[in-house]
Amino acid sequence: MTVAHEQRCCALQAMFQFDLSGTVDLPMLRESFESRAREARSADPIESECDFTLPAVALGLTLAEKAWSTREEADQVIRDLAPEWPTHRQPNIDRNILRLGYWEMKHGSIPPAIAINEAVELAKEYSTEKSSSFINGVLDRIANPVADAVVEPSVIAIEE
Repeated sequence: MTVAHEQRCCALQAMFQFDLSGTVDLPMLRESFESRAREARSADPIESECDFTLPAVALGLTLAEKAWSTREEADQVIRDLAPEWPTHRQPNIDRNILRLGYWEMKHGSIPPAIAINEAVELAKEYSTEKSSSFINGVLDRIANPVADAVVEPSVIAIEE
């Protein structure tokens, strides 16, 4: 796992907690994640999802806080693009992967293709089989909006 991916995993898990509790208790999460980072790495694949290094915890929680601060903006954009799947109908993990990907594309310095790829990888790792396709489609539409305006054919004057 790359350091950047580890940071995103940490950020996603923090955002999942924020969403479940309805509050941001960063000191409690920092303490919990840092305590876990000081322990030996787990051999159990399920438990190893929470094995982060101390630097990944610090940067991941910062990323989570930033992405969480723009969740209403992200949710509105997502609602507009996928009205049949508004955020309240999405699984918690998918909703937060989308929020994280949105923040990275719109407010971070991550190229859209990388943000989308990382979000899809998070979905494959943490969510359902179909979630990665949904997340890919929504984030791709955010990155590459289709113009709603009717394109007028250009008129070319030919001089004789």
